[in-house]
Amino acid sequence: MSMPPQGGWPPPPPGPQPPNQPQYGSPPGYQPYSGQQPYPPQGQWQQPPPPPQKSGGATKWLLVAIAVLLVIGVTIGATLLFTRDGDGPSTPPTSDVPSDIASANDTGPVEIITEEPTCEAFIRINDALAEVHSKGWSETRSSLGPSSEWTDAEREQLESVSTAMRNAADQALPLVSQTPHRVTRELYEQFIAYSRAYVAAIPKYEPRDNALASTSVGTMATLLAICTAIDNGAAGRSLGVSPIDPPQSAPALPDSPASAIFMPQRLPSCAGLTQLSEQYNDATREWQAVDTDLAASQWSPQQREAHRSALDAMTKWADSLLALGRESDSSVFEDFTAAATVYLRAFISAGDSYTSADSWLTFAAYQFNQTMIGACDAAPE
Repeated sequence: MSMPPQGGWPPPPPGPQPPNQPQYGSPPGYQPYSGQQPYPPQGQWQQPPPPPQKSGGATKWLLVAIAVLLVIGVTIGATLLFTRDGDGPSTPPTSDVPSDIASANDTGPVEIITEEPTCEAFIRINDALAEVHSKGWSETRSSLGPSSEWTDAEREQLESVSTAMRNAADQALPLVSQTPHRVTRELYEQFIAYSRAYVAAIPKYEPRDNALASTSVGTMATLLAICTAIDNGAAGRSLGVSPIDPPQSAPALPDSPASAIFMPQRLPSCAGLTQLSEQYNDATREWQAVDTDLAASQWSPQQREAHRSALDAMTKWADSLLALGRESDSSVFEDFTAAATVYLRAFISAGDSYTSADSWLTFAAYQFNQTMIGACDAAPE
């Protein structure tokens, strides 16, 4: 697996549609969410060629191409700083437990999210954070050494970024209790936890601490994909997908504003996660070259065959991810693998009726995967 360069939250330049592979690097320019949806890459984990330039398009990317590039190129085995008292599981919620957390009674199967009342607030947080991070942080991160070696300019920039991440985490706190969906709540919790852990690491920063930011970015990219799939109608593919049973142990409800990271120690499942990603990447290279902006009716015979072959690989990947999650002994890891699986299966169900909006389904799955890989890389052995 190659190691792509590091980056931040900046969106790609306005206008061009993204290619099928992630755009590694940091495209210039910034334009916040406009309410329209360009199409994300098919997704893979290696350095792609530069994206083709097209006219037209829209600008709701922000996190789209960046989460993949951050998550892989990090060093495993970080010594982390965590900020929560008591990491043990709490009593699983039941329908009789009063709570001001809207998702308290969401203890059932994992399925595609078709409505999410927190998306509008999330997009505002995402846009504000993207704007701060688009001002050269990507370039700085690519060569950032330990804090003892920082220049005054680097130190000033990291102080600005850490302030933005701290504020974004604070602004996301209300969303933890407002979302009615357990999986969305877990994404917000982990965005807050990993953002705060990264900020706490800044004074004694080492390059390995990049993994903390990687996981934070992964959670936001996943949320962006979920919200976009709702907005553009792709989440409607859920009608063809069966829900997946909930984790064997119920996820704990948050008992502190300082949410705990879900992987304080590297899980044995991490090795399998990386292996599955590499196998899937190798099996779908031809499909990765297909423009996501093309509907199925526009495919050439070769593109159609590449798509069908990719669906077979995707089916195997989804099944394997689900099995890996069941063996993980982590309810959040299990939820994330289940969510990745249902989004993959929703995309598979589209078959030859694929439209460009459906690409956000696979992108959601990839970002769940990348969030877990980032957490694995951030966790000490």
